[in-house]
Amino acid sequence: MRSPLGCATVLALILVSSAASASMCPVLIKQGRDAAATMNQNDASVKNALAKLDRAAALHKEGKHVDSMREANEALGMLGVKK
Repeated sequence: MRSPLGCATVLALILVSSAASASMCPVLIKQGRDAAATMNQNDASVKNALAKLDRAAALHKEGKHVDSMREANEALGMLGVKK
């Protein structure tokens, strides 16, 4: 039998982790855009990274924070940003 306190604790952890990932998306996207701003905008890898950052921003607005963070992290990797 599950205790109500245990279920409430699990639910609280899920909500906190979801809120934490939601707040990280804009930070990662900003890091990527700031890094790209210092690079050659005509470079294909920079263009691809910016496209990924645009996709990350769209996913964030849709509430798909895990997918948004994945896209943003991939863009950061393409730009050579250390995390």
